[in-house]
Parts: sequence; C-alpha cells; structure tokens
Amino acid sequence: MKRFFVLAIIIAFLASCAKKNEMKPGPWLGVIQIDPHDKSMSVPFNMTYSVNENGTAQFEITNADEKIVITEIARNGDTLIIKPPVFTSVIVAVLRNDSLVGKYYPKGIEVGNPYKFYAVAGVADRFPWYAEKAAFDVTGRWRVIENPGTSDSTIMVGEFRQTGDKVLGTFLNTTGDYRYLEGKVSGNKFLFSKMDGAQSLIFNADIKDQKTMENGRFMGSLKWASKWKAIKDENIVLPGSEELVKVKKGYTTFDFAGTDMNGKRITSKDEMFKNKVVAVLAGGSWCPNCLDEARLFSELYGKYKAQGFEVVALNFEDKTFEPSKKKMERFINQAGVNYTFLYVAPRGREKRDSVLYPIEGQMAFPTGLFLDKKGIIRKVETGFSGPGTGGYYTKFVEETTKLIELLVSEK
Repeated sequence: MKRFFVLAIIIAFLASCAKKNEMKPGPWLGVIQIDPHDKSMSVPFNMTYSVNENGTAQFEITNADEKIVITEIARNGDTLIIKPPVFTSVIVAVLRNDSLVGKYYPKGIEVGNPYKFYAVAGVADRFPWYAEKAAFDVTGRWRVIENPGTSDSTIMVGEFRQTGDKVLGTFLNTTGDYRYLEGKVSGNKFLFSKMDGAQSLIFNADIKDQKTMENGRFMGSLKWASKWKAIKDENIVLPGSEELVKVKKGYTTFDFAGTDMNGKRITSKDEMFKNKVVAVLAGGSWCPNCLDEARLFSELYGKYKAQGFEVVALNFEDKTFEPSKKKMERFINQAGVNYTFLYVAPRGREKRDSVLYPIEGQMAFPTGLFLDKKGIIRKVETGFSGPGTGGYYTKFVEETTKLIELLVSEK
C-alpha cells in the first residue's frame, strides 16, 4: 500500500511537470529592446491575448486606432512562435508563468539579427515605468526638426491628440508618415511608440513648455536613429509631391514590365491595360506605407474597375523571383489586395531609378504614376500618408478619387 502511495505521488509529480504553462487571457505589455545598452529606447506595445470558442488563440496588438490581429501562433512546449500578419517579422519566446521572454526577428528568423523581447501579463499601461501625471497637453500640430544643426537636418510634422495622459497621433515627413503611434505624457516626458510587424519605433522627448520639446530621440533600429526637437506650429505645412518629383523633360509615357504571381511576364503593352486608366504603384511587401496604400487602392479598384480603371503594383523585393513571390503572396493574401502585383527588381536606388525612368526628384516608396487611356502620364507622386494622419489622408483620398473619375470619363 505504501509503495502504491509513493508511486501515485511520483506519477502526479511527473504529470504536473509535463503540463504546459497556460497563457493568461487579457492585456499584455510587449517590449522590444532595440539598444541593449539603453533601455530607455526600448519599444513598448499593448496587446491582448484571447482564445475563442473554437480554441483558436490570438493576440491583438493595438497602436492607437489600429488593431492588428495575430492568429499565426505555433507552440512547442512552452515556446511560442508568433507571426504578425502581412510582413515577415517573427517573435520566438518562452512562456514563464505570466511572462514571455525571447527574441524579435524584424525580417524573419532566416535573416537573423534579432532584438531581445519580453512581455508581461496583466499590464495595460504602455509606459508603466512612467507614472507621473501629465504636466502638459501636447494636442495640436508641431514643427519637428530632425537632426537639428547638422547637414542631415529635415523638417517633419507632429500631429498629436491628448486625452488625460494618453497621446495618439503620428509624425509625417515629405515621404509619408510613421503610421499609428500611441503613448503618453508623464510629467514633462513625451513618450510615443508603435509595433506593427513591419516597424518597431520609439520616440521620446522632454517638454520644456507648452510650445517647446527638446532632447528628443528616435530609434527604429541600431542604424535608424536620430535626435529631434519640436516647436508648436499649427500652420506648418510640408511640401506636396509636386514639389518633390516630376516627369523628366521629353517623357510623356511610361513602359513597364514584370513577373506576376504565376510566373508570367506582364508588360504595359498587354491587352489588360489597353484603353484603360492605369495607376502604377511602385513599392514592396516590406513597406508599411505600401500596406495603407494597397488597402486604399484595392477599394478604389473595386469601385472603378468596371469604368476602365486598372491598378498594377511594381514590387522591388529580393534578388530573385521565388523568395520575392512568397513575400508578395503573403502581403496580397493578408492585406486583401485585389489587383495585379508584379516583381520587377531587387530593392535599391539604382534599380528603382532604372525602372521608374521617367521620374526625377526625391523619390521614396511608395511612388505612383497615373496614366490616362492613351498611356500619357498625368500625375506622379511619391510617399504616402495613411489613415493615421487624419486630414492629410482624407484630402489625398478626395483628390485621388477626383483624378480617377476625371480620367475614366475621358474619351
């Protein structure tokens, strides 16, 4: 009897050891440590873990008004492999009680170069280590000087909305925006971050007074970092695309070619583009602003396709087609894209300038061309300010819609 009792205890102990830790439903605070020597430049982000009635687990990352649902979660024992949608980033972490500890691979496991990652259950505050109440309200528009006093100095616009301590908004530059950002004001500290699967960003600064920020720092990677300061300026306006890019003298049309997802060679001379208004969108599956652009143009394509409107994406990806195809298909499927995607070249300025040969100026990704039914270039633009920018995005949608309606109405 005594042996049986001891055996039962051993079996129960082994069973308890074999049992997996369970993820705690509810809020989690994730943190990506970009700089191993400076924790103040770590990127915090909010996410919620849940399991639906069918047993499907998911994380939902929140950046201001953006909700990113992650269902690609693989588990091996207490190790979780978490893949955000659309892009190629991966989190690999071990569950330890109510925390996750591991690595964040911004470009995928096969590429390497990970950052330290951890997450803690039950924490809803984005910056919990800053608990002081806000001493200032930063709501409004700000003139942001990046890398002040250097040859690399540039002007950006900060658009912020503050309620209590919480701040939502974004930064915009001439090539687009940093998408949905969220943070807080704590005392005189300004704190802003995002993690959307494509980028993990941290901004912070000291608020000197109601109209001035100083000692600003930004980091998106160890190589992508800058200093900044800001002055309240409700009238600040960035130059438009027409001031950044234009069609070179002597060029009126644009010929393009690429490989579609079936491996077929597609050119601008093909039947699908004849007598059509064509929006040509140059970008890549790695580009977060291209995601916002793709969602908008999928909507516009669905609305105006029957009236003779076509959309084609010229993608700059890896050095060869097959690995590029996998990334593009992931982007297409998860972003809900409904128009043609073509692989045209590897990433790089020389390739970009060669493919987009009629354009000169300060090109960025995405860059777009609008061709009328005769193949004439009617408009070029560069950069993209998405829905996180509020009025900027609304104005762009209105202007683009008017242009499409004008071009499809022409004979």
